[in-house]
This record gives sequence, C-alpha cells and structure tokens, in this order.
Amino acid sequence: MKKLETTKLTDEQVEFFNSHLPYMATVGADGNPQVGPKASLKAIDNTTIQYLEKTKSEAYANLKNGSEAAIVVADVPTHKAFRVKGHAEIHEGDDYAKKIVSGTDTPEAFVVNIKIEEIDA
Repeated sequence: MKKLETTKLTDEQVEFFNSHLPYMATVGADGNPQVGPKASLKAIDNTTIQYLEKTKSEAYANLKNGSEAAIVVADVPTHKAFRVKGHAEIHEGDDYAKKIVSGTDTPEAFVVNIKIEEIDA
C-alpha cells in the first residue's frame, strides 16, 4: 500500500468502507499488537471513522492509552483494499454518546471516533 497525499476519504471509499467488514489494529502499552473485526465501524463522513464500543475490550483499553488505530477494509474477490490510521476521540456517556447510541440495541455502548490522519491504498 502507498500513502496517499490526503486525509479525506473519497465518496467511493466511504461507500466501500461502509459495505465491507473492517479490521482494526491497536498496540498495547507492552508493545503487543491487537487486531480484530469491528462490525460497527463505519465512515460517518470523509474524515471520521466511528464505532460503538460494546465490550470495553483490549482494543478499547489500547485506544484509551493513546494507541494509534489502523483500520483496513478489503474486498477479497477483487483484492481491492485501503487502510486508514488515526487517533481516537472517546465518548463515555456524554451527551454526544447518548445521542449516537439512543435507539440502538446497546445504549450502554461508548462511542469512539477516529479522526483520519493517514490513508494508504
């Protein structure tokens, strides 16, 4: 993958991101990587990726401790893929989080926004 000269997704990339299963990687304070699928991850606009943190898992702890997130989404049949990197802005029970989770099946979830700082394609 090659670093693009932009930090904004195209409309086509937003659609691609939102129609495929993304995987997110983080790194713990001990240097151990953590990677896994995040089904609730979606591009909410051209500069922000968002997901609902339901399990408060290792990835969430890593993000709270300042880990950068790397998110890749790929289409296996076509081998088309791209990756975004950024740092998390975490909303735990604030008005923004309450607004986002209201009406979902997990109203106790936290909201994590990742501002895109790099795109590789």
